[in-house]
Order: sequence, then C-alpha cells, then structure tokens
Amino acid sequence: MMKLTRRYFLQGIGASAVLGTLTGLAPTKALAMNSYGANTSLLAKRAGTIKYSSCLRNCADRCLMKFSVQNGRMTYVRGADEQYKTGSCPCVKGLTYVEYTYAPDRILHPMVRVGEKGSHKWRRITWEEAWDILIKKTNEVIEQYGSEAILPYSYSGNYGAIGMRGADRFFNRIGSSILDRLVCTEAGVWGYGSVQGTTDGPDPETIPNCDCYVSWGFNETVSNVHGIKLINEARDKGAKVLAVNPNRTPICSQADIYLQPKPSTDAWVATGVMKYLIAHDMIDHDFLKNCCIGADQAIAKVNSVDWKDIERVTGLTQKQIEEFADVYGHAERIIIRAGYGMQRNYNGARMTRAIAIMQAMRGMFDKPSCGIIYDNVRPITGMNLNLGRGNYLRKGKQQHVNMTDLDMALKAENPTTENRPIKPIHLLVIYNGNPVAVSPNVNAVIENLKRKDLFVVGFDMIMTDSLEYCDLILPASTQFETDDIIGDYHSWYVQICEKVIEPVGESKPNWDFFAEWGRRMGFKDQAFRDTPKDIIRQFLQTETPWYQGITLERLEKEKFIHLDMPESVPVRSGGKAETESSKIELYSNIMKKAGFDPVIDLALCEEEMPEEEKNLPFRLLSPGIPQRVNSSFYNVKYIRAYNAYECEVNPEDAKRLGIKSGDKVRLNNQRGEAFFVARVTTRVAPGVVRTAKCNWRSTNPYGQNTNTNSLTTGKLTDMGGCSAYHSTRVNLSKA
Repeated sequence: MMKLTRRYFLQGIGASAVLGTLTGLAPTKALAMNSYGANTSLLAKRAGTIKYSSCLRNCADRCLMKFSVQNGRMTYVRGADEQYKTGSCPCVKGLTYVEYTYAPDRILHPMVRVGEKGSHKWRRITWEEAWDILIKKTNEVIEQYGSEAILPYSYSGNYGAIGMRGADRFFNRIGSSILDRLVCTEAGVWGYGSVQGTTDGPDPETIPNCDCYVSWGFNETVSNVHGIKLINEARDKGAKVLAVNPNRTPICSQADIYLQPKPSTDAWVATGVMKYLIAHDMIDHDFLKNCCIGADQAIAKVNSVDWKDIERVTGLTQKQIEEFADVYGHAERIIIRAGYGMQRNYNGARMTRAIAIMQAMRGMFDKPSCGIIYDNVRPITGMNLNLGRGNYLRKGKQQHVNMTDLDMALKAENPTTENRPIKPIHLLVIYNGNPVAVSPNVNAVIENLKRKDLFVVGFDMIMTDSLEYCDLILPASTQFETDDIIGDYHSWYVQICEKVIEPVGESKPNWDFFAEWGRRMGFKDQAFRDTPKDIIRQFLQTETPWYQGITLERLEKEKFIHLDMPESVPVRSGGKAETESSKIELYSNIMKKAGFDPVIDLALCEEEMPEEEKNLPFRLLSPGIPQRVNSSFYNVKYIRAYNAYECEVNPEDAKRLGIKSGDKVRLNNQRGEAFFVARVTTRVAPGVVRTAKCNWRSTNPYGQNTNTNSLTTGKLTDMGGCSAYHSTRVNLSKA
C-alpha cells in the first residue's frame, strides 16, 4: 500500500486518489447517493448540465470551477479537479457563489434617486426611462464641459478580459478622462522592475522543487490558499520556509524561521540579511560579475549600515536576522513570494527594490525554481489588449486620473491628481468597484460624491456603499451570466469563463450594457456590435509566442491551457533583462532620477507623515482577510459571520489601555474615526494595530458609517502612484 502523509490528503485534489485505494471509500456518485445518511436532496443539486467558469475575483488562485445547472438555474459549485492548481474545492468564498448569484439583495431593475444623495430613497424605473436619463445627461456633460468631464471608476470586481476592461471601448470612443488603475501593485512594479526589469517570475508550479520558500509580506491564506499545497510539497522534500511580515499569518506561524519587523522597515531587514551573506561569503560572485551592474556599490552600501541601527529600526535582533540569513544563504533554489500589501507604503518601491537586490546577491535568477513571484502578468499582457479593449478607438490626448486620488480628483474646485491640476469631473460611472469602501481618506471622497454638479451612475449587482451616493442605479449581471476568458496573474494559465446562466432579472452583463450605451450614443463602429465571443477571439488574435495555437474553440474544449512562457529574467542563459543596461541593476539610474539612493534607500514612512500624525502611538495595518476579497462578499449570508471589523491589539498595549478581547474600540486620526471590536493577540507587535481593508461602512455593527478607510492616507507611494494605506498612524482607545 502507498505511503500516506498528512499533506498528501491536503493537496487539493479531493484526496480521491488516496481514497480510491481504500475499499468501498471511493467517492463515486453511485456510492455517495446510496451511502448511509446521505442527504439526497442536497446531493441532487450536483446533477444537471456542467458549466466551467473561472473565479474572476482579484485573487492569485484564479480557481477554475464547475457549476451544476438545472432548468436554467445554478444549483451547485465545486472545483474543477482536472486542474491540479484548483483541485476539487474552491475557497470559502467560492463555495458561496450560488448564494452570491441569487442573493436576496441583488439589484434586478433600474432605479433613479428621489431624495438627497445618501438618503436611501429610490424609485424603480424601466430600462427605457434609464436610457433616456443616461443619454441626456451624457450629452449635457459633453456639451457643457467636454468629454474629459466623464470619468469611469472600476477595478477588479470582475477580472475577466471583457468583464474588467471591455468597457474601455466605450470610454475610449467617447474620449473620457483616463482612469489610471494604480491602486494595487505599482510601487512594487517600479521597485522590482528597477532591479530585474519585470515583475514576472517563475511558474508557481515549480515551488515544490525549491529548497527554500520565502513568504515576504504575503498572506497565502487570503489570496493564494490553493498555493499552500505547493509549499507543503516543497517541505515534504526537505525545503525550508522563511517568512517576514509585521502581521503574523498562518504561514508565518508554520515557518521554520519567522521575522516580525516593524511595518515598512523591510529594506532594513533585507540589508541585515545581506550583511550576513557578505560577511560569510554566501554571495554569488560570478553572477554579480557577469549578470549585474553596481555590485560593488551595493556591497559598499550594505557594509556601511550599522547593526545597531538595523536593530533599532526593525525591532529585530541581529541574532534573529542572522538565523534567517543563514538558512537563506545555504539554500540552492530560492523562490520569494513577494506580497502586495507591504509595498503599499510611502517607501514601497524602495523596500521592494532592496528585496530584489538581496535575491540577486544570491544569484537566484534564471535558474530552475528560483526568482521572485510578484505579479506574473504575462498571461494577461500577452493578449491583444489594443484590439480587445479598443484602445485604437481613442483619439487625441485626454487627462489621466489616478483612482486612488478621488479625495482630491473629485473636488468641485481646484481638483488635482498626483499633485497636478485637472479639469473637474461632472459624470462619474462606477462599475466593478466600490470607492466608498476602497478609497483611502474616504470621508473626503463621500463629500465629493455629494456634489450637486456631479452626476453619479452606479452599475452593480448589489447596493454597495458607493451606490448610496448615485443618481442612477443600473442592474449588472454577475460574471456567470456571460462568456469571457481570463489570463492568470500568478500561475501560467489562460482559462475559460463559460456562460453558466442567463442574466437574472433585468440585469445586463458589463459588455452588453456598455455596447448598448455606445450604440444609443450613435456610435456606428463595429466594436459596439461585437459579441463577447467576437471580443474573446480578438484578445486571442496576438503575435505573442505563448499564445500561438490558442483559440476560443480550443479553450471551450480544454477549459484551461498552461502557457509555455520563457524565463522572465534570462541573464544567465544569454538573454537580456528588461532594464536599461540589459542586466540586473543593483545601481539604478531610474532611482537616481527619482531622487532616491540609486542602490538601497533606507528612508522610513514616518519621515513623510504630517506632523499631527507621525507622533500618534499606533501604526495601522489593514491587509486582506481570508473571508473577503477587497470589498466583495459583504452581503453573502455565510460570509457575514466572519468578522471584518476586528482590531488586533498586542497584549502589552491592551493591558496598558485596559482593553480586553470583545471590547468596542475607537481608532482615530486627523482624517476621521472608526469603531471595531478588539482582538488581543500577538499577531501584531506592540505599537501596531490591524484591521481589515476595504470593509463596508453600512455593515459595521460597532460604528455604522465608519470603516478602515475613514483613517487611511491618500498620499501615494514613492514611485508608481500606488496606494499607501499602511503608512497610517492612529490613536487607540476603548469606546
């Protein structure tokens, strides 16, 4: 009999291979339906027509799911176990997709506001009435202010190739302001890119062959839970797991060595690791000589930093960092899984750059099972985005607006974005997004949304906090009510998103709505007559090598296709990095031109905070939590029981302030206040508190109309125009 291990059962394939070897326990349909105690009414939901659709949330897993459909109604969801990446079971959120789709609060009809913005007063109207209002207002705004007075607001509520960016065709054609969707990863794009020229790294399916996995600023249980089986496979082969995170995650608890530094001191941690590597000759001299520039400057910079300063800044001891560095220095195949949250700081690009330099010191590029996995976007960027998104429809130059800047960009007078003046916005179209939950400094955003001269259109499936401030609400379909495809941004796949059911109520899929809006505006372009399947074919009409031979028909047959992509940083094998020098740059002119240290910049966030904030006693972290995806799933019954309004407090701070678990607490700073329930835990260090990101105001039971982003900074990161949510300080008190 085969050897059974705990991890074998947890590899995400439903354990059917193992169970099949145990007589009478193979989970076949016939046995399950007739087994003692089976709930036949529930099991019957698994019957019917099977449709395959990928999860289009903003998550690195990108699960492929199988839906049962009976009499036109979705009845059951499970993982597509023929894809090893997904296995037989989606995450806790994916398991709720049937309830999500048929949620009792779905918006099924158009509505127009009849009270003040935020008064919750609406009147149901027909689609024809809605179109009359929308077309009239669109023409009025263009005639009075110009097309740049129109701004779309969207991000990752639907991550499909069409669902996410098909609407670009409409906004390109009408000549609206251009929304720069930089909220998520851009500081890391610049930081890692300044070293290796790309954010793309190795195939995650090679993780089992590395001998050291480093989780740096990442929480796998939030947005990569299916990737944990790959880490466990590596551990079964003897690999070590290292973790760095100011908020202790489950992987941190299971790591061989875990470092819990003060927030945004990661460049100092990486410098300490490099000091040890250099002192013990654990650097790859040949790689630094042949594949890098600036190695001598980097070594000199590292050696100039004193251990006492590293200990003071990070809150870690030299011994802790050296224990970490010793394991890292002895490994031969290292993959770093770099998180997104850590780079959402004023020094985000500079921190991520230091981590990439550390990996270069070990020569961990262009080798099997080596590199940095941050944002593997080639499955997306390899598509024909110009054709699929209709970029060719835009004529002339229009102003850009950073989506993180709504507190400044939506002002009635003297609006700005990225500290530059812009023309005022008078028509805002919200879809695939929820700015009242997601935007930093949200109290200021809400005041902007209340402007009488700003007409706000909300196109969504449920009444989000943002829709409360809309003038016109239109019912959107879910991702399961249309056809689409998706390229992964973690694993190397492109996957199908089959239409599972017809649109519910009077809802319209994203593309159907924007295409009809365009036609009703008089646009005669073929782009507005294309069907979703036409657009899918256009996305796949590309010269990108790894997309050759991939067609819609093949995807419909195979459901998912692994992309045969080349090494992203081929500096060892005779290729070139996508940097100015074509090598890995430990000295960067990009950083120098930006006004930073061209090697390693060790500046801290507090140096850039307003005076009234920098001396507040607590640093606020607001990462994701496993039971939500950004602002999604807040209306789902089985998800609501998982608290998204906890405030984690270290026991030392809790004792000093007289706070116990379960107490209602107040966080505040110059931007506002928010209320939570305390959870006393060592998951955070003294001087740090943690709440969940992007939580809704309307569902906060501890202080309605307050949320985490009532407190967070709207100032952007050092490079890339990214959000800097975590560069926020607050007061904490018992409420």
